[in-house]
Amino acid sequence: MSMTKKIAWGITGAGAFLKESVELLLTFPEDLIDVFLSRAGEEVLKMYALWDMISSKRKIFLDRGASYPVSGRFSLGVYSLLVIAPATSNTVAKMAYGIADTLITNLFAQAGKAGVPSVILPTDVDDIMVSESPSGDKITLKRRKIDEGNILRIKSMNMVEVVSSIEELKKAIARIPPKSFHGI
Repeated sequence: MSMTKKIAWGITGAGAFLKESVELLLTFPEDLIDVFLSRAGEEVLKMYALWDMISSKRKIFLDRGASYPVSGRFSLGVYSLLVIAPATSNTVAKMAYGIADTLITNLFAQAGKAGVPSVILPTDVDDIMVSESPSGDKITLKRRKIDEGNILRIKSMNMVEVVSSIEELKKAIARIPPKSFHGI
């Protein structure tokens, strides 16, 4: 392994922020990012015709097992940062209450236990969210009170930054060492 620590990037099953998140992660050097997909994340990447774009250019870990030994890489010092973008309301709710029963929620738990910072881009960042379906149709979604509460709960956690846009995500990643992350 090189001396430069990597970014672990989790993608969940959301269409909101999906294309922009994929475009951002592809701006980083190939050997700096490992991509982790929830089962739904894998499904939506294919639905939105983004699977080939990622799978041909990044190392991908899929949510296929009952245990997640790959999450031990945080304790081994492989990763300097966990990014979860986009994060569905389901994933945010599980993270808010310490449930680690998927690849992505397990990564979040292990990053926290290893003292590795996490940056989360939830889909429910606004009271009203306009997203795009795989066919290009606009979809309007309303954030529920419980979703807002879960976002506030993860915001209050140590070593966790919640962002509300791709631009904020870029800035948050740029603030995290090592220096090789800067300049995106």
